[in-house]
Amino acid sequence: MASQCVNVSRSYGQSLVELMIALGLGLGVSAFAIQLYVGHSSTVSLQRSLSLMQEQGRYVQELLSAQLKLSGYAGAQGVVNSFVFSVDSDGVQDVLEIQIAGAGTDCMGGALAVDSVVKHKRFYVKNDVLYCFDSDGIRAPIVQNVDSFQVVYGVDLDESVFFDSGYGSADVYVDGSTLFTEPYANVVSVKVAIVIKSMNIINALQDHEAVDDVWVLNRYVEDRFTTSSDGYLRRLFVNTIALRNFRDYEGSQL
Repeated sequence: MASQCVNVSRSYGQSLVELMIALGLGLGVSAFAIQLYVGHSSTVSLQRSLSLMQEQGRYVQELLSAQLKLSGYAGAQGVVNSFVFSVDSDGVQDVLEIQIAGAGTDCMGGALAVDSVVKHKRFYVKNDVLYCFDSDGIRAPIVQNVDSFQVVYGVDLDESVFFDSGYGSADVYVDGSTLFTEPYANVVSVKVAIVIKSMNIINALQDHEAVDDVWVLNRYVEDRFTTSSDGYLRRLFVNTIALRNFRDYEGSQL
């Protein structure tokens, strides 16, 4: 009986070198995917913070601009001073207080009383929140994460008449403490600056070096922003508003 030879192929497993190569490739791909995810998350967080700060800054600018354009409206009173000037209470944040004879809305959007009633609106910062407080006792938050709120007033120093080219133009900008001692200066415009901080820490900013010589309008604020790199994103918004009611009377506290 003839015998038959059968060729049996043997199955070999992976060698240790092949296993190490596979593990290395897997770790490399995983590390790349994690890095890509972290970078994308940081970019999304940054864009979201920028969008929120932009929205808050524009809202404050539009609100204050509308209120300042109404300041000094006399109504049935005949004469109403636009502002109540006061010295900064804490030496850090300014306070803006306007007066208006019953027109427009209060801090909550409700209609003000008749023109014969003079109303006050005060804008101030407390615990990093910008508030509006009116003479009806209504206090409403406007925006949060406010690092700095500064106000300067444009004064017309020329004793010119209505038809002169220099009439109504600001020659110099001063703060409220200066006008507190000179209440009859002719203020024709207001410049408002507000610094808004991001709600969350942006990791990409934690290693950035602090900047020097930081000014917000007329106030030196280096100690507030440059003592440490806290990782928060900040943006400065500045708006200049021309007053519409300063021509109603001379020597006004506008």
